Amino acid sequence: MLYLKIKHMKPSIKTICKKNPLQDGLFPIYLRVTINRKSKFYSTPYKCKLIEWNSKTGEFNSKFRNHLSFNSSLRTLKDEATDIIEKIQKEQGMVTLIQFDNHYRLRGNSGILLKEFFENEIKLMEENRQISYKISLETTIRALGKFKRNIDRYRFEDIDESFLNGFERHLRKNADDGGIAVYMRNIRMVYNKAIKAKVVSKIHYPFSKEGYKISKLKSQKKKKALSEQEFEKIIDFDVEKAPSVRHARYLYIFSYYARGMNFTDLAELEWSHLEDLKFSYSRIKTKAHINVKLPKNEIIGEILDFYKKYRIYDTPYIFPILKMNKEEYSAQELYNRKYSVRKYYNKQLKYLLQLCEIDKHITFYTARHTFATTALRKDVNINIIKQSLGHKKLSTTESYLEDFSTNEVDLVIDSIF
Repeated sequence: MLYLKIKHMKPSIKTICKKNPLQDGLFPIYLRVTINRKSKFYSTPYKCKLIEWNSKTGEFNSKFRNHLSFNSSLRTLKDEATDIIEKIQKEQGMVTLIQFDNHYRLRGNSGILLKEFFENEIKLMEENRQISYKISLETTIRALGKFKRNIDRYRFEDIDESFLNGFERHLRKNADDGGIAVYMRNIRMVYNKAIKAKVVSKIHYPFSKEGYKISKLKSQKKKKALSEQEFEKIIDFDVEKAPSVRHARYLYIFSYYARGMNFTDLAELEWSHLEDLKFSYSRIKTKAHINVKLPKNEIIGEILDFYKKYRIYDTPYIFPILKMNKEEYSAQELYNRKYSVRKYYNKQLKYLLQLCEIDKHITFYTARHTFATTALRKDVNINIIKQSLGHKKLSTTESYLEDFSTNEVDLVIDSIF
């Protein structure tokens, strides 16, 4: 109950005089905002002597020249902060210090620079536990900093088509089209938010029809899925020949039969979720609700029987990915744990493919591509594949599907005539 009281504690707004003097011997006045027992200080243009400040009222006393006028200005600052808090509470139902900070810094808008806006978005994503997006934005602003060392002085108006073309050339030293597209989409997303926040006018938008085209970065599609024959090799592989690949093999196969279930979702799949080979879950990435019915075959039975006995961690999860319950991790720790285990499994998958004499570069994530492509080859409607994968857009599903070979296309067309 104590946590709930703290969470809903009424925000506090006060003007204070800090006790650290400036170079001229005067003391600076700050606006202090406290939300859920966390405080942040915002500088003001005002300063005074300690004897000219009333710490109880948070205002200048009569010893300060024009104290009535300056106190009115201080109250205006507090009123602005109060209005922002009330607006957030009305829209979100509650307010956090990070949300307030993001809105407060955007008031007036003219002084907000590109890097500062990026950093505010990163803070919001961290608070919302969107760790992968947070890391992606952090990577983007670091890359921009390597491209332009004075990026902290750039305004949104400075990010035009010429700037983006130069950034693309800079990135090509170490990145391909796919990697460059990620950076550009992040910049576009942040720019759109800046327009919505009225930090910059739409007339400066560099991604307009006449501006920079991210679509040009679509590279030649690389095969990411295993064929049915290749997948059968993974199933038929005698794991006793290389015990180190057991977990990677089991997880890849299970993901395929669980309709392309993502690794981060598999990590949190509990035994209590499974009933008669059926379970439901909400994708962590998209929040889409998905129902799964596993096939009653030999390999699925083998996998489940193995993990019922292989219990190295005292957790409710089917697979030994998390060492403790997810609630015991911070958002960053949970992300790091899944990332490190998946990275290790990807190395084991590479080894497994070598042993199976499969000449393809795949990662754990491609189990989703293998499922989607196999389903399409068996004439499953693409909308059903979309629903099974938990995609919001059909275009996302289409990007998962491997192009058919010329021979396959010819056979289908010949059958029409």
